[in-house]
Amino acid sequence: MLNIRQPKHLANRLGVSLEELESVSSTIDDYCEEFLLIDPAKPKKQRTVLSVRGKLRTLQTRLLQHVLIPAFTPSPYSHGGVAGRSIKTNVEPHLGSIYALTTDVSNFYPSIHYKRVYRLFCGHGCSPDVSRLCTMLTTWRFHLSLGLVTSPIIADQVFLSIDERIAAACARMGLVYTRFVDDISISGTFDLSPRRCGIARMVERIIDEHGFASHKDFHGRLDKGVCLTKLRVRNGRIDVRSEYAMELDRQLEDAASLARDEAFAGPFFTQAQIRGRMHFVKWINAGRWGYFWKRFRTVDWNSHFNNGKRRGLVIARKELTPILKSTGL
Repeated sequence: MLNIRQPKHLANRLGVSLEELESVSSTIDDYCEEFLLIDPAKPKKQRTVLSVRGKLRTLQTRLLQHVLIPAFTPSPYSHGGVAGRSIKTNVEPHLGSIYALTTDVSNFYPSIHYKRVYRLFCGHGCSPDVSRLCTMLTTWRFHLSLGLVTSPIIADQVFLSIDERIAAACARMGLVYTRFVDDISISGTFDLSPRRCGIARMVERIIDEHGFASHKDFHGRLDKGVCLTKLRVRNGRIDVRSEYAMELDRQLEDAASLARDEAFAGPFFTQAQIRGRMHFVKWINAGRWGYFWKRFRTVDWNSHFNNGKRRGLVIARKELTPILKSTGL
């Protein structure tokens, strides 16, 4: 429980005066800017993110660290944005299963309206005035937003009652349930396709009753390529997707070809970027490390960089492009 009854007590917890807290919370737009996130690896899949700066960023960070984290207990089924949990721990409970069902919550953060956030703070012992200030600090344009550091923990608390309902339904059927932010994973020892099992329809109904919507479900056998949070289960162990491993292999071959000043398909990734992908593979499945490390060491990275520079190749980085606000003219 938060149990903050006076706005001045909230200001003290955040290390600012009440006047400054009121001023920042009432001028949120002055500290926010929208960007379009473009991933060169997925150019067609663009996302809108919010960049927060200055005093608002400081207050949100303090609110998260000094108020929310100490008071909110994470959902036991949630593995996204929770300390000590990850996409890997999200998959581990499913290792004994044969079949899996996955779905995700559509438009997750924007679906969480500021009124839900306000009720959350009120329900944790905050007065209306304190709940209003906390809501103003943690929402943008009347909802949660990608880019606010407080969005993951608040979304997790809002979704807690949904987790409990879905988990209870799964437990009755002998199924395993986990969630990574908005990605829902369910598994068991029997076929979970809609024609065989009603769990998919039940999950959809529960999510709908709480004001959310789900995307199309995917189901099948874990050993036949069904992935959970973009990871697969192979021979009873967690592994990266075969497509990820194949693409990394291609990138290494492409880098070696460029180092020899031969044909290059691209995009251009630096030595550090490719090494980062290799370390991700190692973290997920250390058994793959030896193969990729051997290939990595055969590349002349100095020649790779110099040839790329001479050819005018652009380093493939994720880009943030400002979204221009309409002037109304």
